[in-house]
Amino acid sequence: MKKILVIFVAHLDDIELSCLSYVFKHHKDYDKLEIYIASKWEHKQKLWKNNLKKIKNRCQDTKIEYHNFNYNQRKLMTCFDNLKDDFYSKIEFAKDVNIDMITHDIDDCHTDHVAVAMIAKGLFKYTEKYLTIYSPSTTNFKPNLWISMNDKDYQFKKELCDVYNINNEQSYTKLGYYLQS
Repeated sequence: MKKILVIFVAHLDDIELSCLSYVFKHHKDYDKLEIYIASKWEHKQKLWKNNLKKIKNRCQDTKIEYHNFNYNQRKLMTCFDNLKDDFYSKIEFAKDVNIDMITHDIDDCHTDHVAVAMIAKGLFKYTEKYLTIYSPSTTNFKPNLWISMNDKDYQFKKELCDVYNINNEQSYTKLGYYLQS
């Protein structure tokens, strides 16, 4: 039986901030990791490309496929049906495939995260394991899984997150300062 981990998030930094522990601990359990990013973010494209290379190198014994749908992050709700169709068309539905999924929590305050969570939830019945991630914009989050990081993994995660520049962030509130060391 083929086993695939599908990660569907609004931005690559959502993976870096919220689920690297799971990826590091469990990537060898999967035949393939499929990373789906819903949106583009001009200031981060080069950073994402470099960070994705580092993640692939770190998990080199597992095949990683990356897909960016390149929707405008501020318009994911407007493009909801198109994004859903694009995402669903990429998923391998077969009897000999087990799918685990990681996505945003439905109680997130960012509409781009909520759109992704709603789309992913439509595939819940096809998954073996369905995990939602915490982000600083999540409300009412009730975790049922915690995976700690060792010092090496934490340093790697910190290295990935430290490349972001808050001056290029598109946060109205500047709450993105949590990215800074």
